[in-house]
Amino acid sequence: MRLKTKQKAIFPKLNKARTHDKPIEHIDAPAIMVYPMSMHIGAPAKPIVEVGSTVKVGTLIGEAQGFISANIYSSVSGEVILIEDREIISGVVTCLIVKNDGQYTEEPPFPEAGKDVAPELVPELIRRAGIAGMGGATFPTDVKMRPAEDKKIDTIILNGAECEPYSTSDFRMMLEYADEIIEGVRVIDGVFNVDKIYIGIEDDAKEAGERLREVASDFDKIEIKVLEAKYPQGSEKQLIEYCTGRQVPSGGLPADVGCVVSNVGTFQAIYRAVRLGKPLVERVTTITGTPIVDPKNLLVRIGTPIDDLIDICGGFQEAPRKVIHGGPMMGRTIRDGSVPISKGTTHITFLTASEVDDEERMDCIRCSECLNVCPVSLQPILISNAYERGDIEKAEHLGAMDCIECGNCSFICPSKIPLLDNIRKAKTAIKQNAKAV
Repeated sequence: MRLKTKQKAIFPKLNKARTHDKPIEHIDAPAIMVYPMSMHIGAPAKPIVEVGSTVKVGTLIGEAQGFISANIYSSVSGEVILIEDREIISGVVTCLIVKNDGQYTEEPPFPEAGKDVAPELVPELIRRAGIAGMGGATFPTDVKMRPAEDKKIDTIILNGAECEPYSTSDFRMMLEYADEIIEGVRVIDGVFNVDKIYIGIEDDAKEAGERLREVASDFDKIEIKVLEAKYPQGSEKQLIEYCTGRQVPSGGLPADVGCVVSNVGTFQAIYRAVRLGKPLVERVTTITGTPIVDPKNLLVRIGTPIDDLIDICGGFQEAPRKVIHGGPMMGRTIRDGSVPISKGTTHITFLTASEVDDEERMDCIRCSECLNVCPVSLQPILISNAYERGDIEKAEHLGAMDCIECGNCSFICPSKIPLLDNIRKAKTAIKQNAKAV
């Protein structure tokens, strides 16, 4: 049964057809790999190897710093040849450059991992493995698995609602790795012993729901929620409301309403960490868009520069005008093909000149469409105006920090005002002001 949900959404072209039926392809890594020390929300990892160090697949090369941070592991064997600051998606970050020896020699698995891991050890193994949210948010997963003692978790939600246009990486994972995903759910259920487990998928991915239902046939707690395909259906707070009827309060977290929510790929990574003792060194990524000759879903080693994936997909049939890390709604423009695949790279989207909207910005026409489509009921134009005036306190008062950065407002704006960009900048300024106090 498909659940009809209230609007506060948009219906962009999905553009998933070219990769929807493409099985995941395993590929080798290129000769040079790039590892940013910040592939996650929170404090960057600290490099713990030096130039000239020999590494293996699974060698810890960046150590988490602080509670909200994540370890970084080498995904190839070889030699560290350079440590330098480079500009990537999130800004200038310290990066380790490794020369791949092509042998893929592996470190031993975590000795504590296996079938009988004690529930209290699970969050520590997740932290050790460097797992961060693989749907793109990249929040360190172990933190979610350590809620405050006064927070009773009674519901687990798997986010398979892949609403961003072009991406099919989650869909293919649910089809091809359903057994590992469900085993990851069993691991987390062992930690919380919840009452209910929901798997949220959109109605254009019913095959994935059927496959997961088949694998979980003996798991009575699990219920598949088939949701209307709209954007941003996969937003965490909206998914909680659609599945449970509960509303996360402003400034609150899923744990405040008894929920733990993670992407389906994150649950697969949890399985591999806890049962197999493997750190996070690879992920499924969709390489797609009109300019690409042969779009694919690839199992890519983290640290692979995007340039090296273009030839694997047949090169270009038309020169791209724009390259996006992610999709056109929430993604960020890439200006350098040396930017690597990271933990949160669900897809890379290439767009032609005709697909890029180059219309000039105009004054706001007061149509209120940005308010109508905001899934968290903000006033995007007012927050944007406050930021452009330099009134950061006003932007905060208007709820800028509650923005989920879905991009609906910028997509719908007829005046082409950079609403999402301005709100992102306002959030950064608010955080900087808080640190200065």
